[in-house]
Amino acid sequence: MNGMRCDCSSRNLKFIPTECPRNTSELYLANNDLDLLGKETFTRYTLLSFLDISDCNITSIDQSAFNNLTQLKNLKFLNNPLKKFQSNVLAPLTDLRVLSISYILLSTYPRESWSDVCRITALVCDDGPSNGTFSEIFSAMKNLNYFEVDYQSVVMHNFTFQSFKRTPLKQLNINGHLRVIEIDDFAPLELLSSLIIPNQNFLKLSKTLPALHVFQNRQMNELDLSNNFKNYGEYVISADLFAYIGNICVKRLSLGWNGIRRIDANAFQKMKYKHCLESLNLNHNDFDYHQDLMALYFNFFINIKRIDISEISSRSIENIREQNTNGTKTLDHRVIFNTRSNWSIRLPSSLEFLNASFIYGRNNLINSITFKGITGLKIIDFTYTSFDDCNYTINGLQNVLILNVSHFKCGVLNPYLLQSAVNCEQLIMQSSSLSIGLKDDHHSKFLHGLKRLQYIDFSRNAFEDQFRSSTFKSQLDSVQSVILEGNLFTSVPLNLEDFNRLSFLNIRNNKIAYLTTKETDAIEVLFRKSNRTMTVLLDGNPLVCTCASLDFVEWLFTTKVKLDSNGSYSCVGNDGNITTTNAVYNHLRVFRIRCITTVWVIFSVTLLGVLLFFILVGYRYKLHLQYFCLFIGMANKLFLKSKEEKLEYDAYVAYCDGDYEWVYGPLRIFLEERRNFKLLLLDRGDVLAGEHRLFALNNSIPKCKKIILVISKEFVNNDWAYYEATVGIEHFLGLQARIIVINLENVTKTEIPQCVLQMMSLDANDHIRKTDILNENNIFWKCLDQAMKR
Repeated sequence: MNGMRCDCSSRNLKFIPTECPRNTSELYLANNDLDLLGKETFTRYTLLSFLDISDCNITSIDQSAFNNLTQLKNLKFLNNPLKKFQSNVLAPLTDLRVLSISYILLSTYPRESWSDVCRITALVCDDGPSNGTFSEIFSAMKNLNYFEVDYQSVVMHNFTFQSFKRTPLKQLNINGHLRVIEIDDFAPLELLSSLIIPNQNFLKLSKTLPALHVFQNRQMNELDLSNNFKNYGEYVISADLFAYIGNICVKRLSLGWNGIRRIDANAFQKMKYKHCLESLNLNHNDFDYHQDLMALYFNFFINIKRIDISEISSRSIENIREQNTNGTKTLDHRVIFNTRSNWSIRLPSSLEFLNASFIYGRNNLINSITFKGITGLKIIDFTYTSFDDCNYTINGLQNVLILNVSHFKCGVLNPYLLQSAVNCEQLIMQSSSLSIGLKDDHHSKFLHGLKRLQYIDFSRNAFEDQFRSSTFKSQLDSVQSVILEGNLFTSVPLNLEDFNRLSFLNIRNNKIAYLTTKETDAIEVLFRKSNRTMTVLLDGNPLVCTCASLDFVEWLFTTKVKLDSNGSYSCVGNDGNITTTNAVYNHLRVFRIRCITTVWVIFSVTLLGVLLFFILVGYRYKLHLQYFCLFIGMANKLFLKSKEEKLEYDAYVAYCDGDYEWVYGPLRIFLEERRNFKLLLLDRGDVLAGEHRLFALNNSIPKCKKIILVISKEFVNNDWAYYEATVGIEHFLGLQARIIVINLENVTKTEIPQCVLQMMSLDANDHIRKTDILNENNIFWKCLDQAMKR
């Protein structure tokens, strides 16, 4: 049987659990209360390769506790109160290679048993020597390659690593709070190839870099001095200081997060081993305007593959001037600066990855940026590195495979911005105002010619409308993944049937209520085209589970297309309550019967009523009916509107000042925010500024489908309110369903005007009137919702 992982962490266990399978290979027991590890404690778990017993309050370990753990390779024993080891406790662990343990505890391991640790290759200690020098036990670690330590002292002395003289250590990671590294501190580490000293804010450049002299003329894989040197004001690396680095044949150099403002101009040029550098990280520094020519320095590194200059300054790129376009040739290793609008930037031909994100610039006159020499550049990250707009072109991107230009300001967009990226496979343009910029791209030039695009990410660009059918015309045979998350789409904005290889569609967090049968059928076709590997992400959309969406709900649980949340999404039911698509699917047959029954009942009753009405009225009042129709057609302006014309508002609200809080509170929140109706409120500014209230009333009501009269004791005694009600009722004469009267207080029928009394429809009460309460389950709100939908 294959090994298994068993996690029993943080369970207040006092004994080794027995419920894990015998073939457990990874056992996690951290943060328990084991106290003692007795004789042959782990007899049940003889196949362990990983054991974590950190923070277990272990005070004693029997000499035979680890017997039978002959396959254990990784032991974590951090933060336990054990004071010292017995002899040969680790002897049974013949396959142990990785040990995480307190340095102070490890230093108590009996000298006569040091042979027990000779096989360890990686050691992690959460503390260090209090006297500044490491114990001689390290001299017995003949196979130690990796050592990570949280050094406790502020000074690393020349004798600190003396016991490592015969240790084949290759990678050293030092954490802590160092202030000084003495000049010969690393001398005993003759085979070290990776030195990582991060997060030492109290170090000085002048007290650190000279200690690297012991690595002079040595080949090293990595030198990481990130996030140091911030508290002593040493922000300039002189050529002499940088020479301590330049005299090492180092492959990966990281000086990020150091607040560096300047590296002397000739520091890179004087590096002895420029050809060794393959990766350079200068991110999150504060280079000033003196470093505008930094792009030139990179050309000295003829074998460099990765450069990270993200967030190096918010000012540097602003100071790059424009290249002359009068025919002057660009010199190798130079950027030509003058007053014209085209820039030319040469980079090393060996470069494969460039991170130049978060380098802000402002220049409205830029016409083009041309990168030269980047024959091997595959990945570029320009996130947030944008000018005032995207009305320029970027040239020289022919070999780039992955391009991230997110957070560009592309409300103004040159459709040929990225036309040189003909071999690009992944294009990421999140939050770049493309919904505005692409509106003017009537001929779909923006992605034209990018025929190798496989991955397109247009997330959070405020798209609302369907894409033009020609937008992705060049990608129909190449694109496999389309990310449209966080836009404003109400339906799938693509003609899915046109794509031949699309297998991943992310439309999360849009405004989609449900997918139509046409859309799900198109997804099924893509599923077959893509060799049955189609994935669709829908989470975060305001889905509904109504009669119209039942086919969609059924598709979610019958399709073989992979869906996020396994197709179980939150949705709003017919009654307005929140449910899940899974719950609706489990009772799908019942919901279908209800929907069919409701439709036929409504249709039958309506048809019968209409027939009876016309039969009775038409027979008895033939002449009167003709006159009535003629009168309505002439008197009611609503009937004069074209059938195709849509009214601007759903309802006009007439009310008095005393009811202002309720109208602008629960009533407006329920109808506008929760039911998406649009109300016309004179006091809100929904009419022309300065327009007389009388004219505003007469011009406003014809724009509305209904009128809502909010009746209160103040309303029935107010002349303006009476006039408002009269005008509204006359406008909707003969259309009683369009007049909604809400009796907000206990007003007697004798107090209510006769014209309003005949239209009385909804009774409220004092509970409804409370402005801090909006209970949608109350019968009043349900009736109001139905009245608005009629």
